[in-house]
Amino acid sequence: MGFLKIMKMEYLGDKYYFESPSLNQNICIIEGPNGSGKSTFFNLIYFCLGGKVAEFDPESNEVHDEVMSDTNNMARLIIQIDGRLYTLTRKIRENLITVFEGRTSADGIETEVSAFTLPVYRKESGQRAFSDWMLEELGIPVVEIFQGGRSFKLNFTDLSRLFYHNQSPDPHGIYKPADNVNFITDSLEIRRAIFQILVGKTLLALYDAISQMKIADKEQQAARSVHQEYQDIVSELLKASGVQGVQNVKSLRAQIELLEAQLSKLLDTRSGFTKGRVGESAARKMLDIQLRDLHELEIAGRSIEKQIAEVSEEAGRMIDLERMLKDDIERINKVIYTHGQLALFSSDTCPFCLNTVNRAKYKCVCGHDVDEHDYQRFFYSSAEYLDILRSKSKALETLALAVIDIRDEKKSLTAERERLEQLVADRRKQLEGSIGNGEVVSAAVDQVDEKILESRTTISRLQEALRLEEKLATLQERLDSKKRQYEIAKAEVNRLDAASKVELQGQLTAFNAVYNDMMTSVLADCRTAQIDSETYLPVINNGVYREASATVPKRFLYYLTLLQLSLQSDIPFPRLLLVDTPETAGIDLPNLVKMLRLVEALENPKNKEYQFIMSTGVGKFPAEFESFVVLRLSDDAKLLHRRSASS
Repeated sequence: MGFLKIMKMEYLGDKYYFESPSLNQNICIIEGPNGSGKSTFFNLIYFCLGGKVAEFDPESNEVHDEVMSDTNNMARLIIQIDGRLYTLTRKIRENLITVFEGRTSADGIETEVSAFTLPVYRKESGQRAFSDWMLEELGIPVVEIFQGGRSFKLNFTDLSRLFYHNQSPDPHGIYKPADNVNFITDSLEIRRAIFQILVGKTLLALYDAISQMKIADKEQQAARSVHQEYQDIVSELLKASGVQGVQNVKSLRAQIELLEAQLSKLLDTRSGFTKGRVGESAARKMLDIQLRDLHELEIAGRSIEKQIAEVSEEAGRMIDLERMLKDDIERINKVIYTHGQLALFSSDTCPFCLNTVNRAKYKCVCGHDVDEHDYQRFFYSSAEYLDILRSKSKALETLALAVIDIRDEKKSLTAERERLEQLVADRRKQLEGSIGNGEVVSAAVDQVDEKILESRTTISRLQEALRLEEKLATLQERLDSKKRQYEIAKAEVNRLDAASKVELQGQLTAFNAVYNDMMTSVLADCRTAQIDSETYLPVINNGVYREASATVPKRFLYYLTLLQLSLQSDIPFPRLLLVDTPETAGIDLPNLVKMLRLVEALENPKNKEYQFIMSTGVGKFPAEFESFVVLRLSDDAKLLHRRSASS
């Protein structure tokens, strides 16, 4: 899977600046005393990777003085993903990240630079965010977790909770705290998903497949709902049009073809009369049928006009009703939000001063006798408000379909009116040539004309029924397609679920072997160390170990074990560890040195690239790590440098 490497970190502002040395080696150490800027170094990296840093938020209780007092300031991070170089730039106080990609020719000359800007936070469900791009470059799909009726997309910063070892306020915790802590982001299911995605290719595919299955299921349910609603509407419209019984598309087409053939014969017969093939005596009769035909067309035209007026009036009522439903939905949303945030009203709240009233049972707030059950119904719970909202939303969806059908009907009626107007014009033109004959049309022609009118009316009704049935058939095909997609997605989930259980068991076994070896090497009184198969959290000495000396190694070696697994097998873990001052949580120097020596002792059988960046106190690392120190900070040489007046 993808390898993420930090190449260089920069900070640019009007007052302060910083430029790190090259971080091109596997192990990089930033050395310095407390307060010299070690944590700021990691905060700037995390900020450029899309993370939320409280110290860079002007609304935070504790802000970084130099950074937040600076102006025109930004952080710039040069990274490498599988050998491709990118520069990430993010302004302080801004939630946009600009990505620059430079392409070079074979001789090393830069030939092209492309740039694009992505939001850090996804404001709309379909919007592409910076995290989406990062995960795509690392070969990790955006996984959507469904929990408690809600969905949650795992971001790059969620996965970083197991490769960014920050100075956690809870030394007993393993995962870095989520940027926005709530009951979903910090749930056991989310933490389990993060671990599983980072350690297993099949598990990653499984979560992606589950997400696709959930989406397919939602689309299937939506298609079924639309099909059922439209089917009900079609039944009512067909009944109103006079078409008897339920008929499918093939049956309707066959009937229309038969009637059109009969109509063609009738028209040929009438044409014979108009051309005089019936004899001179039929001329006057022909004039009569032309007049009657014209009269029928004019009546049909007035009927169409009336129908158009009725449809327009109905459309107006529908639009008004749609507007009212939208207003109702907006008010209910506000009520749900206010009720959920403030819980202003209850059956024991005074509606005037909003103070709590010690109401006696079977008594109103004002003292009158009430039925307790009916009394409670004036106050709804959040769940009941949601039921009301869903009902209104469902009605709005049905109404929207009805509005579409009414508009289609008006369009069809308008087209029919134009057709009749053209026919009337044609008939009048014919009459201009027939009136001079002074003859009337025969009774036989009159009967033919009546049959023509009847055939056209029936064909028109059947064509409208055919249009409705064709649309219904299209919706049925869509529903069938969504059902097939769901079944395919479900089968893929079942297949990957079986495979992932085998893979996960193997990865847990491998993790426990490495973790146990590391923990027992660092702590003499640690006999066994493994992770729980359900929570994936460490269990030391079968759960009875309580020594505080294990706090730092327990968390640090958990992260290091993940890095070790990524060197030994092909898992999605990005082969990067960011460690901010591990000794802060409390560990003596000999054990700290022993623990850090395990970093250089990592087994790398395939000679993969990896990166371990750590900040630590002065001299708080093995002596042989001296060559890994890339940056030394002090009280006199802190991370951020003040610009001189000349600069």
